[in-house]
Amino acid sequence: MSLSHSILGFLSYQNMTGYDLAKAFGSSVRFFWYAQTSQIYLELNKLEKKEFVTCEIIIQTEKPSKKLYSITSKGKDEFLRWLSQENDELSKGNKNAFLMKIFFSGCRPPKECIDMLSDFINDCSQYQSEMQQIPDSIGQYGNLVGPEQKLYWELSADFGYCYIQMCIDWAKRSIKKLEELE
Repeated sequence: MSLSHSILGFLSYQNMTGYDLAKAFGSSVRFFWYAQTSQIYLELNKLEKKEFVTCEIIIQTEKPSKKLYSITSKGKDEFLRWLSQENDELSKGNKNAFLMKIFFSGCRPPKECIDMLSDFINDCSQYQSEMQQIPDSIGQYGNLVGPEQKLYWELSADFGYCYIQMCIDWAKRSIKKLEELE
């Protein structure tokens, strides 16, 4: 996922300056998608060149002029295309495209989000199945290191198991809440 889609998502709510966007990131999605202010401004320039956003310069008498960005219909189409696109990754670091899609899915029918969450559960379950090989690998390579290092490997693997199970449990609870909306 690119930063551009999250910017388009915020602009779909209301027109904003780059500063407003930085505040929105910091106060709402920071725990799963961090963006520096400089990155936001660079991306806004790219979005403007693609005609996904427009920029209005607002002259202020006692302050520097500011740029107010608005999403265009072309930008909204791109944003909705991205929202409906199949998710092909769980997460990367503190940037989680899947959670960003959930965050902005209020503009979609609940059924579409339920389907996305069901796919997520299937992907997590598949990943969990693949993780069944980890104890064998730790056993095989654990003889090459001391018991402390092997313990750290086991701790890391346990985190992975717990994390994936937490994702599955969360998705199931989310589906139940969305089904109540239908």
